[in-house]
Amino acid sequence: MVKNILSILFVLFTGYACYDYGYKTAYNRQAVILNKQIIDRENKIKELEQIHTLIQLEKENEIKSINSKYNSIISSLRNRPERTITIETSSPSTVCPRTSCTGEQLFREDAEFLIGEATKAETLKQSLTACRRYLIGS
Repeated sequence: MVKNILSILFVLFTGYACYDYGYKTAYNRQAVILNKQIIDRENKIKELEQIHTLIQLEKENEIKSINSKYNSIISSLRNRPERTITIETSSPSTVCPRTSCTGEQLFREDAEFLIGEATKAETLKQSLTACRRYLIGS
């Protein structure tokens, strides 16, 4: 009777030891895999942050370049004549001649407005390009 009890206890102890060993081994494997995934994810996040920082710097440099071009063009426009308001009492056909106008013929206010709008458009274009590059890179 004692032999049977000892045999049963031995089998139970051995079974538990094998189960515990298998459980701990599987748990440790999963822990190693999880830690590797966490480290990989952190490295990917750092890489994406670096890419984002570079894209932001390039965008800011382009916008600075656009703004400096804008300022130089605006300062060169100081020599242009200002628009004067004249009231003419002639017929509509002579008030609105059918000749085309180039940029050199614009009054200062008109040229400043158009250059300002072109600068805003270029700035938005650079921001959109940076946004697209960031989205493609991620």
